[in-house]
Amino acid sequence: MVMFRKNRVSMRRYCCIFVYCLAAFAFLSCVKDPVKAYDEGDSAVYFLSPTNVFSLIGKSGDEIELTIPVNLIGPVSDHDREIALEIKDSTAFQNVDFFIVSSKVEAGALSGNIVLRVKALPENVEELYARFTIVPNDSFPETFRRNTSSVVGWTASYARPREEVWRYWFLFFCNGYSKSLHKIIVEELGTEADTYTGSRKYATDFPELTYKLPTWWYSASRQLYDAVAAHDKADPEHPYMHSSDYELYDKWTSPVGGGTKPENIPTILETLKVM
Repeated sequence: MVMFRKNRVSMRRYCCIFVYCLAAFAFLSCVKDPVKAYDEGDSAVYFLSPTNVFSLIGKSGDEIELTIPVNLIGPVSDHDREIALEIKDSTAFQNVDFFIVSSKVEAGALSGNIVLRVKALPENVEELYARFTIVPNDSFPETFRRNTSSVVGWTASYARPREEVWRYWFLFFCNGYSKSLHKIIVEELGTEADTYTGSRKYATDFPELTYKLPTWWYSASRQLYDAVAAHDKADPEHPYMHSSDYELYDKWTSPVGGGTKPENIPTILETLKVM
């Protein structure tokens, strides 16, 4: 009986020693092979959206600047980094219909911008577009696995606003978009409504945008709803309707064309949010 107890104690001791050895081996292995950190050569950039369409309504002048944001994957740098672009599948011609002003990620930034200067559309042209593809260069030798291309367009008609604006239209006005809704928003809230954002950061990063307080958005939501309701009450036979391009989105990050088109086009009033 005493011998059996001694054997049990010995077995426990050997097991403990074995476990300690395994732990020490694992620790030493980690010390020998530290995790490799990102360096600047691992960086890449990508478009926030596969489609960026800008309305030129209300924009004056022979040339208009458009800003297309990109995000950075990898560490920031202490110097500006240029973004290389390839342009194809276009109805617009570089250095004729548009010019690239800059395409870079500035020092210390986690995002960048591609700035275009586009010429005003001729009277007989409704819209122009160009597909921009990010390609490797010395600053960004790697390409990201998604959103390396974006179709950039500019139109004489209404178009869903850029993401920094559309996010708040989606949250406060409507989960869908149509040109007829856009027209009413501009008529009720002003021609600059498609440059308003609810983010101070967006307004800082993009000087062409204007920051509006949450109280403004709540008030604007109510103003828009009341205006449409008043019209429909005064003329019930001809309520404000969404145009045929109406698209309903599950989330604000859904790209243009990524929503659903209902079989029956709804009235604008029944799709508006009331805050």
